[in-house]
Amino acid sequence: MLIALNQWLPIPLCPVNRGEGKEWPLIDNRYTFPQDYIAFITQYGSGQIANFITLFNPFSEDDYLNFFQQKEAILEGFDSLIQADPDYYTFHLYPKNNGLLPIGETDNGDTLFWVVSSHDSNLWTIAIIPSRASEVEFIAENLTGFLEGVLSKRIRCLSFPAGFPSEKMIFSPEV
Repeated sequence: MLIALNQWLPIPLCPVNRGEGKEWPLIDNRYTFPQDYIAFITQYGSGQIANFITLFNPFSEDDYLNFFQQKEAILEGFDSLIQADPDYYTFHLYPKNNGLLPIGETDNGDTLFWVVSSHDSNLWTIAIIPSRASEVEFIAENLTGFLEGVLSKRIRCLSFPAGFPSEKMIFSPEV
């Protein structure tokens, strides 16, 4: 899927935070990162996809882009919402079975998640919780399949703007 994604999203000339020379950490000493995500970060590094989607990166030193910092902050925030109104917020969060593990966000405030459905992270699919909503949109794709799907317009996300993506798609490295 990464090769298909490369056709829609050119690889940046100077990617940053690719983890070169570093060992990939485990998620909570339990899970490896999915192979497609590792391949994506290795090629693209940190940055913004098509001026709209930002993925968190375990190698970023920016707290707002660092996977581990954002994982804790987002899970804590969503857990507070669930505790306050469990009838309205009915989804499960990581580390529960089929729990949602945050992986990125959009400029509109939507949150992208992996659905942790297996000990094999390569089987994880994608979910989106729109900004200020309780509905979860599940997409039966891995991360790079999802990205290729939205950029090629094969996948239409209910919470994404009708005009996304625009004709000119770039990856803007984190500065």
